Amino acid sequence: MSHDDRDLDMERRLREALASTAEAVQPGGDGLMRIQQRVAEGRGRDRWLRPALVLGSVVVVAAIAVGGVAIARHGTGAAKVGPGHSPSPTPTINPVVSDGFPEQAFFPFSNAAEEASWEQQSAGGHSPWISDPGAVSESWVDNYLKFGAGVGAGTVSITGTSADVTMQRAIAGSEHPVAIVHLVKFHHAWLVTGASSAQGDLVISSPAPGATGNSPLTVSGPGFGVDERANVEVRDAETPALLGQAKTGMFGGGTSQWSASVSFTPSDEGFGVVVVSIASPADGGLGEFTAQKVVFTTASPVAKTAGFYGVQGGVIERFDAGGAPAGPVAGSSAHGTVAEVHHAGGTLYFTAGTTDCPSTLYSLPAGGGTPLSAAQADQGYGIEGFDVTTDGLLTYYERSCTRPMPDPQAKLWFEVVRQTPGAHTTGYISFPSEPPAIVGDPVWEADGTHVDAFVRTGMQGYLARYDSTHGNKTMPGAVPCGQYDPATQLTGAVATAPDGTLWFAGQTGSSMQVLSCDAGQPTVRFTIPVNGTPQSLAVDSSGTALLADSDGNVWRAAAGGTPSELSTKGGVSSVTW
Repeated sequence: MSHDDRDLDMERRLREALASTAEAVQPGGDGLMRIQQRVAEGRGRDRWLRPALVLGSVVVVAAIAVGGVAIARHGTGAAKVGPGHSPSPTPTINPVVSDGFPEQAFFPFSNAAEEASWEQQSAGGHSPWISDPGAVSESWVDNYLKFGAGVGAGTVSITGTSADVTMQRAIAGSEHPVAIVHLVKFHHAWLVTGASSAQGDLVISSPAPGATGNSPLTVSGPGFGVDERANVEVRDAETPALLGQAKTGMFGGGTSQWSASVSFTPSDEGFGVVVVSIASPADGGLGEFTAQKVVFTTASPVAKTAGFYGVQGGVIERFDAGGAPAGPVAGSSAHGTVAEVHHAGGTLYFTAGTTDCPSTLYSLPAGGGTPLSAAQADQGYGIEGFDVTTDGLLTYYERSCTRPMPDPQAKLWFEVVRQTPGAHTTGYISFPSEPPAIVGDPVWEADGTHVDAFVRTGMQGYLARYDSTHGNKTMPGAVPCGQYDPATQLTGAVATAPDGTLWFAGQTGSSMQVLSCDAGQPTVRFTIPVNGTPQSLAVDSSGTALLADSDGNVWRAAAGGTPSELSTKGGVSSVTW
């Protein structure tokens, strides 16, 4: 027998041995999936287990001895046979193969490695909801979009590897669809790729799904309805974080298009979700929403700033992270003494005029420039407190500066920031005499309809919720934040965080407390062990708050952290991020 014949005989014997062994093996129904899972490249972030599991590679080494002859196979080369033969190592070449992960998918996974990590744990019962399209949709809407537990999954329609889940909520006693969540199946997981309006009229025409964009991002769509207004958000896709928010102007009744410009801080993942929603005219809650993925570009992102702005010495001053003055904002002293300042969408809004009666609201680029008139108080009135949103909604409380006091003594205005005084006025609520009176700033809620403010009723007061479209009571019965300790009396330091959460500050008699309104109830975020009077409050997107007291001192603290007094040298009457 020649050497070649012996090789052929050995290969025949090897094939027979392997076939016999393979016939005795009973593979599981998910064998292919499990093999694919184990060879998935990379390592996914497991957002449910901390610390992350370390995924080791499994190496299976099989040795088959036939007649004392060692057999080894390297890469895709032929078997090398021979007594005592030690073949030289041959590098294995791994071809580049697409993992097939859906391009528009972002929740609960944004890449194949994350999904593979979950599948490795799912055999032990880990997060089984990920294999249910209805449960995935509910988790995304409730936990990430923060629309509330009242929004649930209704009809689930599955066609092959695609699913549409109708989300609905109770409105006026019956279930109404608010959106259709679109999902695709990747291995065993259902992944959200976006959502469309259940009625089909709320549509994002720009940017396109998966398009790249930077801050500020212009979001637009076709107009519909009669008297509509949309809330536009840019959200992180992998955490429940709100990156930026704006509101459209009123549209409908012939308006061809709605649009809003959203300033935001890009997330580290490099992508996020654009979410547009409108309120239900029946109860003011969620009416419809639509959502899609957006990829962030790296050019000129809006960076988070550790510093802040404040009013000191009658001008707007920049302060660094430690509270040290870094110089006044050019143009802020052009129209007299500055009383209060707010930062919204890269613009500083401030009141200025005479010390005891600042009658004009001005706008000024945050980097400095020439102030422009944005609103004007009525003749003989001064602006006591105000709030401006990034999309130009304005509310302010003006009080008479003349004697004898006119009727009304004060007014709570709801307007749109304007360059020409007298335009776009939406209305006001009269305060015939004081008390009752608003103390400090009124602030807009995220819905763009309601305004919250501390109302002093005499020796006491409460946090009231005003309706800018229908309300006319100086002391409305609606309250935005349940019940709080009556010993902790508010003093007008109220703010709305970028995610729409209401924050406020109060006194206990021995300290100052900063609270937030979570799920309709107050939560103490931190306590300052100083018997001061809160005067101005500001909260950034990370939940870090600034509080200035009536003595001009400023404290800073993250939610749940320890507050520290900043070295502002005192005399700061208003603060803003």
